[in-house]
Amino acid sequence: MHAHGSRIRVLTATLTAAVIAGAATASAASIPRAPAVADRAELSRLAQSYLQQRADLVTRPAAQSPVPEPPTTATPSMRAGLRTEFAALVHRGRAYQQADGGYIRATVEVKVNDTAVNGRTVSLHITEDTRLYHPLTPAQVAEGAPEYEEYTLPHTLTFTRASSGAWLLASDRPELNDGGLAPSTQVARPRTA
Repeated sequence: MHAHGSRIRVLTATLTAAVIAGAATASAASIPRAPAVADRAELSRLAQSYLQQRADLVTRPAAQSPVPEPPTTATPSMRAGLRTEFAALVHRGRAYQQADGGYIRATVEVKVNDTAVNGRTVSLHITEDTRLYHPLTPAQVAEGAPEYEEYTLPHTLTFTRASSGAWLLASDRPELNDGGLAPSTQVARPRTA
């Protein structure tokens, strides 16, 4: 009897340990984790490329056509929404060129402030710093004319992991001030897919 009781205690202890380990694994899986360093770098690169493309649309010479396609690194529904918006940005850039010469080039920098993971979705909280350069001569700049228009804009970009393993942009929520002037690269309210 003594050996049988010992086996029951050992079996009970083993089952208890397995249940605790399983619960710990399930609990660890539900805790949001930061994306791996390589993923974070890739998401930052995708964010910068997307925002650079938006800025480049308002600097296109009027003779260039057609309107570029949205990035292939976006979900199909996000791409569909961006097609209309990209056409509006090109139209805006052409209107600026007709009014006062518009912009001739843009530079975009992205700073990742925070990330949040929810399964196969990552929300990237970033700050966009963009400079839109005016068509000025060096002499005009030396005389005090502003070389560029600069703005800083916080965004939350959401990415989803495709079955292929690639990250796809699913939404862009810029933090626009109600009633304030939106930057030249923003023509719509927050976009989601």
